[in-house]
Amino acid sequence: MAHDLNPSPASDFGSLAINDLLPERPAQIGEFSPAYEAFREATIADLAPVTRYEYLQALQLADLNWAILQAKASADVELSTATERTIRAQLNSKLEGDAEREYRRQLMAFEEAGGEEDDFEDPIDWDAIDEKFEGIMAGLKSRDPAEREAATAETIALGVDPRLVLSSQLLNNSGYRRHSEKLPDLEKRARLLSSEYREVQKSRPIDVVPVSGD
Repeated sequence: MAHDLNPSPASDFGSLAINDLLPERPAQIGEFSPAYEAFREATIADLAPVTRYEYLQALQLADLNWAILQAKASADVELSTATERTIRAQLNSKLEGDAEREYRRQLMAFEEAGGEEDDFEDPIDWDAIDEKFEGIMAGLKSRDPAEREAATAETIALGVDPRLVLSSQLLNNSGYRRHSEKLPDLEKRARLLSSEYREVQKSRPIDVVPVSGD
């Protein structure tokens, strides 16, 4: 006699509504994405839990993988924000410092020629300097590789090297390191739980259904 081997239906959790027993997840201000619920649902669908225990494990896997994404996103925010802030400060100091030195040089020459400071007209186009500053910063953050490369070269020519700033942040930014250092443990836990989940799936009860012979 042949047999048709069928696992229990994936959607049958009996009368216990597990979701009703779980606390509602509160919205988090500043969360990198509002898509948690969609992510969880997609993960549960991919894992296709059959039993209540599998379902609870699948929820844990969804939360662990979401925590990994959150930690990576938080690390990126810390790194990019601090790097940009430092570059802005250094670049602004360089451009304004050069302009102020040029202003003083021309003022001194004017006074040496017999002029009075009150009669001296400011030769510096400060608006143009501000535009140049913002243009360089926009180029450094551009998604266009050619624009980023050009802005980086211009910044280096001015004496500010974004690569060195980024390197320093990677080593010394405590917020970035704190989030990054969480990742190995989270990823290890996710791997272990995923392995356990696969073992649980392998031990699912099998329904043996007789199949009529020819």
